[in-house]
Amino acid sequence: MKTYGWIFACIWAVPVWGQVNTNQFGTNQIEGGNQIAVGAYTEYENQPYLLEDWSKGYLKATTGKWYAAEKLNYNVSTNQPEFQQGEKRFNPKLDLAAFTLGDTASGVYFQNGFPAIDQQTAKSFYQVLSKGSVKLLKYTKAALLDVTSFNSATKKKRFDFNEAYYVYRPDQKIIRVKKDKKSVLEALPEQATRIEEIAGQRKLKLKNWEEIRQVLAEL
Repeated sequence: MKTYGWIFACIWAVPVWGQVNTNQFGTNQIEGGNQIAVGAYTEYENQPYLLEDWSKGYLKATTGKWYAAEKLNYNVSTNQPEFQQGEKRFNPKLDLAAFTLGDTASGVYFQNGFPAIDQQTAKSFYQVLSKGSVKLLKYTKAALLDVTSFNSATKKKRFDFNEAYYVYRPDQKIIRVKKDKKSVLEALPEQATRIEEIAGQRKLKLKNWEEIRQVLAEL
């Protein structure tokens, strides 16, 4: 799967817990949805999708049932997955709990149901970067900007992508964190000793999200 590298420099591989066991899906193929105009973003400088190429993926309904889609993508602007059938694109007519882009270790796993924070609600999807007693979550939003040049008769628009990271604690609280050790320790004071221990053993300074993910995955 290709991603827009200039937008998402780091889309980490989903750990084993996040991989999709395709045997659990049976023959449940996604059917029906609200059609989206395919040319909706043709006049924009960039696209609001996570992946450059639409790939196979899976959607999990709140009932626990999984559905397969041959071509699935994530619209960062609407915070919703979309699937493609032929030349048509759709929003699933499902009450979704999670979805996965891809079905291997390189897949990207998203989940909702977390407490409301900032502008997000319980329906907002986050990329889950680590799972355990503590989860590292990544929320990405694309805002539409008017970038028309001065005195230009041609309107130009593009999506501006912004990311925010959160820690979801065992007590079901969600806290926004920065890319440094101090912020992580402040979000998890009761596990500060263990975090320092893991970081020391692995020789990690917790100055990037991958190192933070590795430590939180062991809590």
